[in-house]
Order: sequence, then C-alpha cells, then structure tokens
Amino acid sequence: MDDKKKPERPAFPNMRPGGKRLMPPAGLVWTLIILSLAVLFLVGRGSVGAKELDQSQFEEMLTRGDIISAKVASESENVLSVTGEYKLSPADAALVKQQNPNSNGNGQYKTKVLNSDSLQQLLREKVGKVEITLPDTWVTYMLSWLPMLIIAVLLWIFFARQFRNSNRSALQFGKSRAKMIAPNEINVTFDDVAGADEAKEEVKEIVDFLRDPLKFKMVGGNIPKGCLLTGPPGTGKTLLAKAVACEAGVPFFSISGSDFVEMFVGVGASRVRDMFEQAKNNAPCLIFIDEIDAVGRSRFSGLGGGHDEREQTLNAMLVEMDGLQSRSDVIVLAATNRPDVLDPALLRPGRFDRTVVLDLPDVVGRRKILEVHVKKIRTAGDIDLQTLAKHTVGLSGADLANMCNEAALLAASSGRDEVTQNDLEEASEKVRWGRERRSRKISDRERRLTAYHEAGHAITVLFCKYADPLHKVTIIPRGQALGVTFMLGEEDVYTHSKLELFDRMTVMMGGRAAEELIFGDVTTGASNDIEVASHWARMMVCVFGMDNGIGPIKYGDFREHVHVRYDAPAQDILSPETAREIDLAVRELMLKAHNRAVEILEKEHDRLEKLAQALLERETLTYKEVVALLGLPDKDAALEVAPGEIAPGEASGSDCVEPEAETGSVPAESAE
Repeated sequence: MDDKKKPERPAFPNMRPGGKRLMPPAGLVWTLIILSLAVLFLVGRGSVGAKELDQSQFEEMLTRGDIISAKVASESENVLSVTGEYKLSPADAALVKQQNPNSNGNGQYKTKVLNSDSLQQLLREKVGKVEITLPDTWVTYMLSWLPMLIIAVLLWIFFARQFRNSNRSALQFGKSRAKMIAPNEINVTFDDVAGADEAKEEVKEIVDFLRDPLKFKMVGGNIPKGCLLTGPPGTGKTLLAKAVACEAGVPFFSISGSDFVEMFVGVGASRVRDMFEQAKNNAPCLIFIDEIDAVGRSRFSGLGGGHDEREQTLNAMLVEMDGLQSRSDVIVLAATNRPDVLDPALLRPGRFDRTVVLDLPDVVGRRKILEVHVKKIRTAGDIDLQTLAKHTVGLSGADLANMCNEAALLAASSGRDEVTQNDLEEASEKVRWGRERRSRKISDRERRLTAYHEAGHAITVLFCKYADPLHKVTIIPRGQALGVTFMLGEEDVYTHSKLELFDRMTVMMGGRAAEELIFGDVTTGASNDIEVASHWARMMVCVFGMDNGIGPIKYGDFREHVHVRYDAPAQDILSPETAREIDLAVRELMLKAHNRAVEILEKEHDRLEKLAQALLERETLTYKEVVALLGLPDKDAALEVAPGEIAPGEASGSDCVEPEAETGSVPAESAE
C-alpha cells in the first residue's frame, strides 16, 4: 500500500491555491455571449440589407442621378465611407412595396471611395441631401464603447456576487449560529434581576469561578459545567443569564435550541461542535442555550417524532459537555420552561450539574420587581407599590413589566405626563382580563341578566368564609366577558383546604343560581363557571383525595403536558366501576356547591336585588362600596351561614395547587 499522501482535491475547482475565488466559468460564458450580441447589434444595426457598391458603380449612379441621399464619413485621410438611399427600377420598387407596404420604395447602399474634388463636385450637383459626419476623435470613440463597458461591469458584479454568496453559504452551513457578545455590550447586572434572590445566590458561584478560578481549583473543587434555569415563562431566566455574563466579565455566546436543528442530517451536530470549539478558543466564557427543550427532548419518548437530526444533535451536545475532551472554563447555561421533557442523560451530574428554579415571585419579590420597572416611568407621588404587589398575585416579572408599560401608555393617551395609582390598577386589570369594551352594544335584557349574574357571584363571595376576598365587581365588558367579579387574595397561598375549594366552587355557581332565582331560567353565561368548578371538583376527588367515598387515592394521570389535557384522567387505568364512582362523586360535589349557592342567595334575596340595581346604575363597585351598600362590616364581611353539606372536620390543608390558581375571577361569558 502506497503511504504517499495524495494531493487533496480542492473543494471548489474555481479556487486558486491562495484561496482567492475566480470568476465561475458559467458566468464568464454568459458574459461573453451577451457582450457579443450587444456588439453585433450596435455595429450592424445600420447596415442590414444595404447594397455594397464599388467606386465606379457609385460614380455611375451619381452621374445618372440615381443617388437620393448620401451620408459621408471619413474613414481615413483619403478614404470616405458613404451610405444612403438610391432609386430602384419600377419592378424592384413594386417588389419592395409588396414585401413591405410601409417602405418608400428606395434601396439602401454603402460604399468606400477615394476622396477627390470631382467626387465632391458630383455629390453637390447630383444629390439633393448630403450629410457630412466629422471624423471620430478618441473621446467619441470611447463614448461609443461606454455602454458596452458598463454592461460588462454590471454582469461581472452580478455573477461574481451570486457565486460568491453560494460558495459562502455552502461553507457556512455547518457553522455555529451562536452570537458572541462582548462583556461591555451587556448592561444587565444582578440589581436588575429582582424577585429571585435564591436563584441569584446559586449562580453567583459561577460568577466567582469565572472571575477567580484558581481559588476553587486550589481547594480541589470543580465548578458546575452546566446550569439549567427552569421556571414558568416570564420569570427572568434569560435576564439572569445576561446578568451572569455581565457580572463575570467574560464573552457570552447566545443561541436558541431551534438554531441547531435543520432538515439535513448532521448539520445540527456540526454546529454544536463548532460552537464549543469557538467557546474553547475564547475561554473562560459562557454559552447560553435558550429553549433547550427544542433540541434536548428525551430520546425514544415518542414526542416530536423519530427525527434523526435532533437525536444526533443531542448526542453531539452530550459528548461536548462531558466527553473524552475536557471543556474546562466553558460553562453552559440553558433555559427552559419544560424540564420534564428533557433527556435524563442531559440532566445528570457532569453536564447540567445544577438546576436553578425561578418560580413566580411572592409579594416581596413582586414589590422589588415593581420598584425596578417603576423607575423607568414618570410617576406621581402617591404610588403604593405594596398594595399593587398584594393585588398582583400570580403575575410573573414579564407581566409586571408589561403592566407598568401599559400604565404609562394609559397616562399618555389621557394627556397626563405622570402615571397615577389608578393607571397602574387599571393596567393590572387589563393585563389579567383584558381592556374594558365600553363600545360593545348590549341589550337591556342582557345587561340586566349580567348585573344579577355578577351580583350573585359577589353575594356568595361575601357569605363564604373561606373564599378569596372580594375586590371589585363590574358589568362593563372586559375581554370576552360581559362582566367580571374580581377576587384578590391579600397574600400568597400555596395550599388549599377542602373548605376553601368548596367555597370556591360555591362562588362559581353563584351566577347561575342568581339567574335561576330571578329569571327562572339559565343561560350560557355560566359555561365558564361550570367548567372551572368541574375542574376543581374532579381534582378534589381524583388527585387531592378529599372525597370520603372514593378515599385518599389518586386516580388518573393529571400531569400538565403539552399533548395531554391538564385534567384528563387516563381512562385505561380505571375500571368501569371506579370511573362511575368518580363521576358520581364529582356530580355530588357540584350539586352541593350549587345548592349552597341557591341557599345563600334565597336568604340574602334583598341584598341581591339591591346590589344588582346598583350595578345597573353605577356599572362598577369596589369592595368598600359593596359592603357600605349592603350594610356589612368593612373588614370582616364574610358571614357564616348555616353549616353546609361539608363539615369543617373534613378539611385538608396539605395539598399543593398551582400558584396560578391563587387569584380568582369570575367572568360572565357572552351568551353567543
């Protein structure tokens, strides 16, 4: 076997050894063809079909008077070029007329003759129309070729750019699309990341290592190679990654998970290798992969199909993060709001050693976030951020930023140069439930129906001890709802008891119960109320174990999944008898909540009428206005009625529910 190294073939045959690209052969051929056609057209357009004459023939025709016109140009010092028209014989003229009706019946000629006085004398005597052209200078000669030169340059530029871009795109197709950001280009610090104190404490170790890695290596400790930032959307995962890069003062490579996956197999893996190679050359540095679930989904899970490209890209990422070659001083940060779908090999120690959870902020965190965003707008002196923080339970940092921006827009549209407390509260309601739709035309019947519906919700809120406190009730359309009853908790709650959930279901059924009592009929306006109440009833039975008949057993798979409904139980693991018992238990809870709402409203019928009439007149009532109108105590308006179907001894307070469920609002849907 010959061990001589064969010369490598160039990737592109039109490349010089030095790397400079030549004009592609195809482009050169097309350029020459177009130039040739242009030259032929410009040179020969004036002599098509002309008869060539020698000097004797030309002088003979001049003597007979057959030459009609002559255009004389100097070819050289003694040679003249003459073109023009001459008379045809009657037969030839008739033939020309037959072939071309628009012709004048004359023929075209061209000749070259020696210049002489006798010839000039004949031209003056025998030809009525003589045109003499001055001899061409070098300026006129260059101007005649200028159009063709411009065409040639434009063609060269067009074809050269076309093929240069194609060559560049072919070479760059497998390169990483990560954008390198210098430390001085990032103006985000830890002070800008409010409401996530625990998360900042965890990532500060990464910053300390990047600033002084020797301190950790002397002790024998290894900094985490990767840190996974998880949490609901809008909680500040990307913002925290920018703050880490800014505080550490190192290069920051940013890329999205979807930038790796392409339709061609192997491109994603090539981009992963190139990205880590660039990071190694700029170490110490940070790599931030946003939405890593686009490329890091669990293999063989059936989610997203069997895409070989995604799997090869994931394998390349696994090897680069913890393979045979050590990638020290290169730390990978990744963000996702779906950590449950990531591959287990990606989350093991040595790759993503640490998982930092950024949850929805509590009341203290919301106040800090509001302080950060309120500094960016001009506010009046009476802003109460503590009250806003209490009334924005369940909102993320992005929601609070949007709320402050909406408040500034509301103030500007109203002609004011400062944001007031009312602007911020209106913006909060707009972010949650949509903007007021005062222009929506509603009939008097639907308006009266909505007033009693919302009054039913408000009365049941006031007389259910464990329900969320009433904040405001309105019959002004907002979003898709004809009216809304706002219930806002004063503090963050992470667990709910059986009595709290049952009171919440009772409040949901209050609108439908009011319709039955006042109108003797029900409408579609309570469809969303029934949906939410049914959801909580099924969760109480199947997940929280709050039904005495079913017992403390979990039935069904209630994971929040992208392809599975949140409250859809897996029917294949339930026997028909158990499924029937669950349905009966859910129906019993719903009927108990409905009957209790009817009982409260029958007892407080006068207050229901008074509140509904006030809503028809004033459209919106706050909590203080409601309790003053109904003659109830201001701070302790929740009054106990006769014990319902659920005794207090059956309450359970150790089951966690989602923070989004902490805030209640009961919209009255349109009857369309």
